[in-house]
Amino acid sequence: MSYEVALFDLDSTLLDSALSEQLALKASFEHYSVSFTDEVLNKYKVINAKLWKDFEKNTIELEQLRVERFVRLCHELDLEIQSSEIADLYEHNLGKSGQLYTGARELLTRIKRTARTGLITNGLESVQKARLKHFNLYQYFDVILISGECGLAKPDPAIFQSSLELLNHGRKESVLMIGDSLSSDIAGANNFGIDSCWFNPNRLKLQSGNAPTFTVYSLEEIADFF
Repeated sequence: MSYEVALFDLDSTLLDSALSEQLALKASFEHYSVSFTDEVLNKYKVINAKLWKDFEKNTIELEQLRVERFVRLCHELDLEIQSSEIADLYEHNLGKSGQLYTGARELLTRIKRTARTGLITNGLESVQKARLKHFNLYQYFDVILISGECGLAKPDPAIFQSSLELLNHGRKESVLMIGDSLSSDIAGANNFGIDSCWFNPNRLKLQSGNAPTFTVYSLEEIADFF
């Protein structure tokens, strides 16, 4: 079938978030004349991933997360840096760092011709809006929901419901959610009762409990659903 609505995730689906984070973190630490090493990057990734999982479970607020990751990182690295200051700097750098995945813009252009489109992203309002502007992405979406702005977050079904209400679209069977995260994108879509497409370029093994309707390994494959 051809779906009528495409709901996209942003980070690690359209945007190379790993590269974005690496560049932003490097620039932020160099500002404080701190050597940026693989150890710093890897420690940040572990801390950040844990906190985002906590956010999905509603055990930490977004405003707390943005600073807490640097509280923990600076503690582990024994650095005397004001956590709130480096958090602000990092977010500024994050909004203009990285690149879209190859084929992302072409995919959005193609889908926009035949379907309605929405973006549902868990993230800080200032960072995600800066990215959308920097990469000129606003033009591709009829609806944009950012957790830090709307107060809802994946995998809560309410954020998916809100997107369809804003699109004035009531036919769940004609909606496809596309994202890389089994715990937020796929679980959220499943909980809400819409089809899901797992973007899995690294060919990770499927975890039990969050089975997607489809799995793709490249962005090019997604166009066939519309």
